Formats: sequence, C-alpha cells, structure tokens
Amino acid sequence: MPRLVRALPRLLLIAEIALAFWILHNVAYVTTYRLYISHRIDSPSRSAAAQRFDVEGSRVVPQIVMRPVTHDPDFSDRVVFESTLGHSTTLFAGLRTADRVRYEIRWRRRDPGNPGSPGSLVRILAAGDAPKAASVAVRVPAEAGVVELVSDGPLTWVDPRLVRDLRLVPHALALTILLSFSAVLARRRAPSATDQMMWFRRIALACGVVFVVGSLEIGLRALGDRVPRSIATERHDLGEVREDPRWEDTRRYGRRLRVRVDAISEWRHGDIVRMGYIPPDVSDGELHRFRFQTDDEGFRNAGTRERIDVAALGDSFTDAMTLDARDSWTSVLERQTGLAVQNYGTAGFGPQQELRVLTDYVVRHRPRIVVLAYFAGNDLFDAEAFDEFVRTGVAPYPLPGWQIKDVVSRADTWFVTSALRAAGAWASRYQSAEAKPAETTRVAWPAEAPEARRRPWPAEAPKARRGPWPAEAPKARRGPSFDRGMFTATIGGQTVRWAFMPPYLNTLTLSERDLRARAGWTLTRRAIDEMQRQTRAMGAELVVMFLPHKGQIYLPLVEQSMPAAELSAALHFSLRDNPAPPDVGVMMRNRLAQNVMLRGFCEDEGIRFLDTTDALAARVNAGENVYFPDESHLNEIGHRVVADTLAKFLDR
Repeated sequence: MPRLVRALPRLLLIAEIALAFWILHNVAYVTTYRLYISHRIDSPSRSAAAQRFDVEGSRVVPQIVMRPVTHDPDFSDRVVFESTLGHSTTLFAGLRTADRVRYEIRWRRRDPGNPGSPGSLVRILAAGDAPKAASVAVRVPAEAGVVELVSDGPLTWVDPRLVRDLRLVPHALALTILLSFSAVLARRRAPSATDQMMWFRRIALACGVVFVVGSLEIGLRALGDRVPRSIATERHDLGEVREDPRWEDTRRYGRRLRVRVDAISEWRHGDIVRMGYIPPDVSDGELHRFRFQTDDEGFRNAGTRERIDVAALGDSFTDAMTLDARDSWTSVLERQTGLAVQNYGTAGFGPQQELRVLTDYVVRHRPRIVVLAYFAGNDLFDAEAFDEFVRTGVAPYPLPGWQIKDVVSRADTWFVTSALRAAGAWASRYQSAEAKPAETTRVAWPAEAPEARRRPWPAEAPKARRGPWPAEAPKARRGPSFDRGMFTATIGGQTVRWAFMPPYLNTLTLSERDLRARAGWTLTRRAIDEMQRQTRAMGAELVVMFLPHKGQIYLPLVEQSMPAAELSAALHFSLRDNPAPPDVGVMMRNRLAQNVMLRGFCEDEGIRFLDTTDALAARVNAGENVYFPDESHLNEIGHRVVADTLAKFLDR
C-alpha cells in the first residue's frame, strides 16, 4: 500500500497527460463532411439541382443551386443525403436567393424494417422564408437517418456541411478533478529539489514544443502567397486560392498577364478535372512543367520585337497556356515559314479585348498579316461577359473553382499538418527515385485558370457507373467505353482518350438561329469589322482562323460507334444541368453552326477565312489526340496541325 501511495502522483500525471492528449485529439479531429450533389441518395430525375464551385475572395465555395422545374404547390425540388455518422452533428449552410423562397431542412429516421429506405417519420429541423442572404445551423440527431434540403423556388445552398460536435465537457471535468487531486497531494507532501527540477523540465519541454509548433504555424500563415509550392499544393485541396503573380486585374482589359514574367508553370490534371467535371482518377495525371515568360508588353513572347510580319490575336488557344511556348502554333508557324510571328494572345480574352490589343500594341509594329484565332467554345460568351464588365465594372460571372475535399478534420486545416504532409510526399518521391532509375519527365505545360466559365450552363460531375477499360487494342476502330466522363476508343491501332468540357459541349445544343440571336454574335461581328478597318488602315491583311472546341471534333467518333441511348446517357453525365438528356441528333446538326456563321460573315465582309476543323478531325481519325485527354486545350500535335494548316493557307 505505501508503494501505491508513493506511485500515485506519477499515475495521476500519466492520466492527466493522457486526458490532455485526448482533448487535443478531439479538438484536432472535429470533422466536416461537405454535402455534394454526387453524394445524394435520392433520384435526381425531377430535380434541376446542380453543383457549383465558385471562387469567393481567397476560397473556393461549394454551392448547390436549386431551380425547381415544376410549379407544384408543394416543395418542388429537394436533395437527400445520408446522415449515419453515429454521433451528434450540426448542419451548417448559407442561403442565397433573388426573392423570398420557402425552404425546409428535414430529417427522417431509417426504417428498421427496410434499411434501404427512409422511414415515414419526418422531423423539420429548420424552415422559413429565406431572405436574399442568410445562414442556418441546426442540430442533427445522432441516429441513422437522412437529411433533406428542400426548396420551392430558386435557391442556392452555400457550402452545406455536417460538422461533428465537439465534446469537451466530460473530459475537461475529469482533467480538472485529476489536477485538483494532484494539487492536494502536493500540499500534503513537500516536494524535493529533484521533484521540483523534474517538474520544471517537464513544463519547459511542454512550453518549448507548444512555442515551436505555434511559431511554425504563425510563420507559415504569415507567408501568405509566398508559402512553398509543396505546401500550397496541400492547401489547394482545402480550397485555398492564392494570388498568381503572373496575372493582374486592369480596368481596360480585365484580368491579363503582367509584363516581364519569368516563372515556372506546371500542372498535373487538366481544367476538366480541376473544375470538378470528371474525377482525377480517370485521368493519367501526367506532370507538365515548363518555363513561362512574358515580354515588355505583357504577352507570351521571349521578347518584344519592333518589326514583325504576323501578329496573332486570340485567347488561351493562342497564348498556349498549357504548353511550352516553343510548341505553340505561333512558334511553329515562325519556324516553318521564316516569318516573324508575335504572339498577342491572352487566356480569357474575347473579341473586344483582342480589338483593344490590336489598337494598343499591334498597330505600332505594322505587321503584314494579322491572324485572329476565333475559338468556338466561348468567344461569343466572352464577348457578352466583357460587354457587361465594361458597362458595370464588375465581372458578370464568378471565377470557377474546383472540387475541394469533402471530408476535412480541423487538423487538416493547420499549416503545420500541410508542411508535414508535403515533407512526407517529398521523402516518398526521393526514396522512389533512389530505388529505381530516374524516369524521364515530360517537360511542357502550365496550370492556368481555364476559360471554360460556367456561364450560361453550369454542370456538375456526379458519380456514374464505372465502366471497364479496354483490355486490348486491335488494329481497327473499336466502340468507345465510358468511365465517369472519360471516353476511350481504339482508332487506327492507337488508344485515344478524351473527356468533353461541358460548357463547350453544351454550345452544340444551340442552333444557328439561337446563336445568331445572342448579343455575343452582334458584339463579335462589330469587333471583327473594326479589326478589318484598323488592319487595312496600316496596309495589312486580316485573316480569321476558326479553332473548334473538342465536342466538334470528337462527337462524330462516338456518334458513329456508340448506341444512341448509351451515348445520350454518357453525355448527360457532363450536361446534368440540362433539364433532359441531350439529343445527339440535334447536337450533330448544330455541330458546325458557328463555322457556317463565321465563314458567311467573312465572305460578306471580304475577310480571308480559314477553318482548321477538318485538319484537326483528320488527325484524330488517324488515331492521334489533338487535345489533351482531360483538358479543353490543344496539345502539341494540335498546335502543329494548326500551324501547318495556316502556313499552307498563307502560302496560297
């Protein structure tokens, strides 16, 4: 018994340390479970709800957008999620609407007799008329059930999430009792000098650890956008947006490249993945890395030249944001023809901005030829967006974000945790490199904000059936397989893989009449007319070059070889925001609508016109990808095809 009494202080210390670590553990692992459309368990057939990821300030904000398609007096749109976490949670969400809309948050207990479906008992956790902006926080029962988000009108649920409740009171009470007991024992027993030194060392060690970790956390946070790239990559999955030093916001152009940039750009997943349209695991995830430079005028050239022969105007398909500049069609054209070709393209620019580039920069260099690269995916919509920006000074559409982690603990948000994970990833790569011969890394491309804004038609990327990949590659074309947005086909003995960019693909649901009726077509024609006038005034010639989007090139491949119903279901994966599965026949009829429109306009105005669609399609039909599989942009082969086609056109 005396031995136990003597050991009691040590046992109490061990218990106190264990309780303190358990409390820290509970604080660190307060877990957030975000509710994404892809997690819903009800049938979406009557629902028009869509998932969005928009950049707001310095963060990506997930949103569920409801737009009921019926006028049922009862609530006409809902999404249902499982709530089977086994402990008490709180549901947090923001509400946004243009008008007052009735909403409800319901909870249903699972039916014990039928675990696969919710029971009839309904508990209204929250209800009301949502003002233009509000937030809700409601407790959700710990037992197995489902949570329903319901609305009778257009309503946006901002970052709906279940957050595990933090239980500190029992453990804190137990720790207080143990500390009090230790204090009583310490008073009854005079501590020796050895005991005092031992306690001093323990307290000093604990304070030292807290100080070092706290200082590291504060220091990493203070770095802001200067945080090491490896840590920034870890923070990227948490939805943190960091300033890209290559870009600046201007009143005349909106967002544009800075002058004299000299940096390294890299990307591993294309914009179709980064925007959340397809999951990363269906992509090969190849690393692309290269040097990124801009000249004294803020365009992607090694330097500014006073005398040039050809000036290239356009967007990201011209400045080649996803490639080494040496592989862009402008650089290839210069090597093939010997002409001095200057790249004046900028990602995100539309016809009016390209006209301003012509008047602000190109005219003083007096080139002989001005090539306007018109991109069918978004130029009409970019024209409308920039027109609104000029009138209001406000970007009409939020910047697109990416799908962030849906399950995050509080510890995941600490910079120290990100640093440890980044160090672990580096150590793993280092050990792999030591264990086997170095592999050749394909050097070439940057992770830049894509131009595929969700403008008229946002789309989500829900889960879909997991189709098998082809097991073999015969020397003939084989019907494509489909896996969560990614098509795989064997063409000419080669395996070709591609995913569609939903906003671009959705332009094929618009007829030529629909496109002509848009304000963007009027704005585009006016801009090209003024480009023609400015070009003639300096004694040069304007060439309008048509660059198709991916859907125009690859849709015929699957339309010919995939059953209509199966293809429609596959395309509906990308176009989930549309009220009905797409009509493939209509999309095929509309496939070349913009080509016809622009060719006719140029003929009427006496402007030379080049369409690269057939040349790109011919290369794909020969079994070569001309776009990156998980990107909306042309790859090196695509840029070479464009350069070859333009070189022959100029020679004629």
